[in-house]
Amino acid sequence: MSHPSLKSHYRCILYLKDEGERSLLQPGTRLYGQFVPSTGTVFMTPYPPPSKSFPVVAVIREPTVRRPRHNGLLTVFTNDQLLMTEGVLNNRQVELPIETVYMAASYARTPFSSSEMETLQGKTVTIIGVGTGGGKIAAELARADIGHLKLCDPDRMDFPNISRHEGDLLDVGKPKTQVVAERVYRINPAIRIETYFEDIFRRPPNEIKEILNSHLVVAATDKTAKQLLLNELTLRLKIPCVFGGCYEEALGGEVLYTLPGEKMPCLACLCAGLEQPQRSAKIDYSTATGPEDYQGEPGLHAAIDFVTCTEVLMCLGILLREVPTSKLAKLIDPRFNFILIGGALGAGFYRFRKPFDIFFQPLKGPRKNCPVCGDNRGLLRDVSNSQEYVEGQDAHVRTEDK
Repeated sequence: MSHPSLKSHYRCILYLKDEGERSLLQPGTRLYGQFVPSTGTVFMTPYPPPSKSFPVVAVIREPTVRRPRHNGLLTVFTNDQLLMTEGVLNNRQVELPIETVYMAASYARTPFSSSEMETLQGKTVTIIGVGTGGGKIAAELARADIGHLKLCDPDRMDFPNISRHEGDLLDVGKPKTQVVAERVYRINPAIRIETYFEDIFRRPPNEIKEILNSHLVVAATDKTAKQLLLNELTLRLKIPCVFGGCYEEALGGEVLYTLPGEKMPCLACLCAGLEQPQRSAKIDYSTATGPEDYQGEPGLHAAIDFVTCTEVLMCLGILLREVPTSKLAKLIDPRFNFILIGGALGAGFYRFRKPFDIFFQPLKGPRKNCPVCGDNRGLLRDVSNSQEYVEGQDAHVRTEDK
């Protein structure tokens, strides 16, 4: 047993979703987390992490079982109905009471009512693309207490991503899905996280459908062809979908959402019916060898976040539509499903007249001749041809970019 004076140097926190989750604390249960030497705090939780970056820090034992005393692995046991932990920290033997923190404490300062919180906890969101925008959206939805996230992206973190992504230098080389999942886990380990480090559109049709099956799909990929494909698939599957993106140098951006069953223009209507912003300079694609070489012009992270945060609020509004008292839900109007967002330097660019010019752009729709949602929509493309469709659309986009 440690000297009493050592107790003041350390603190042990157990994170649980709610009081009912204490049933998880059975002998033999592993607790995951981390010891932070700078603060002397041990964080532990029974919820498995999305990667091996969060090791086992403690194991629950019966009080009568002899407990190992090696550095780094603590033992948790019950002492007169009080959870205690003992072990070696920084080469010092310690015995500490465990402070239990429930998830509600993490969200005590959110502006949501109890009914809104309960609704969000029951929602599943699929995010296609977890780069600058998608990674930010995932983190913000986690902060809003979404219950289940599906993260899909085939790319890894690289040094040019650091200035705009949720990750940092220590994440270079990791799959972006892993980086974002670890970020979400640090915000709330009780959130269910699924990661798909792949191009999900190369999967069989039934598996693509299962991944997309959620209360909301966020099309955060920067590939126009895949956004158009998601537009078709989510309408077919009757899943709300949010599309967002930035213009050159993040001078501005746009957010469009679709609500199946509602009379409103879709992404295909938008691409066919609204004049798009013109680039101020041509981008040389003469040396491009594949779709990955076709990239937009970068903008400041803060400028991108200005657009992305607007997208997050629209996502939350859609998810809360079933709560009559939700103020965010009142923002969702099928007649106005397209938002233009001008940044700090956007005055005079495209349709923006002043800095921070944000407005709902009226759209007429659905377009009668839209092949997806118009009078001539017929049968949507078979999802089994999704990859061929994407490749064909990418070729069309590349021709326009040249």
